[in-house]
Amino acid sequence: MALITHLPTNPSPASALPTPEPIFKTDLVRRMLLGIFGGQWKTGDRLREEVLAGHFQVSRTPVREALQELAALGLVELRPNCGALVAPFGPREVEEMYEIRALLESEATRLAGPRMAVEELQRLDEDLAELLESPSHFTGWSQRAWDADRSLHGLVAARCPNRRLAGEIARYSTFVQIIRETVGNRGHAQVDALREHRAVVGPLLRRSPVKAAAAMHTHISEAGRTAVKAIQEILKPIKRSTLR
Repeated sequence: MALITHLPTNPSPASALPTPEPIFKTDLVRRMLLGIFGGQWKTGDRLREEVLAGHFQVSRTPVREALQELAALGLVELRPNCGALVAPFGPREVEEMYEIRALLESEATRLAGPRMAVEELQRLDEDLAELLESPSHFTGWSQRAWDADRSLHGLVAARCPNRRLAGEIARYSTFVQIIRETVGNRGHAQVDALREHRAVVGPLLRRSPVKAAAAMHTHISEAGRTAVKAIQEILKPIKRSTLR
């Protein structure tokens, strides 16, 4: 087990973490996730609160809260009298997270469907159709695609009558956003996602929440497979460097 008592003086671009003020818990979670994805911290590394607080130029309180959130995602282990350790992380762990998301969001879609207004679904469907008709290399297209993605998943969570279920979905939001940034539109992932979103919205417009839930499950499962491929690509150079 390695003890993290300092941070790299020449971090790679994936782990180069600037420290603008103020830094909030959500931002800390995002930066720590990038550090784990980028190989800055490896399985078994100890994350000391005081070292992280000094690096990010914040108090230990938001660092502690960020570590607790990472622990809730299974990416960090909090051990008594030991502190925080980086948990095993790799393609299988990513796959498991998406399996959980698929179960949660498909059920939320089924429950939320009857509570969605036709007008908001029509607007979303029109936005998705417009994006699919526009060339993906246009400036701003990728950001608009992510905005549409968040609109659908956010609408499902907002209309879900089971607030505990919606809360569980929200816990994965930062992790999912980091994965999105990692994957980007490689392999036309965003284009495929837009088509899958329309496959969810269509049944919702026809008031078929069960079919919409099945389409949501398929969409997230496909996103999980894409995410696993992206993580495998990230980990390849890290594994090679440890073998030298």
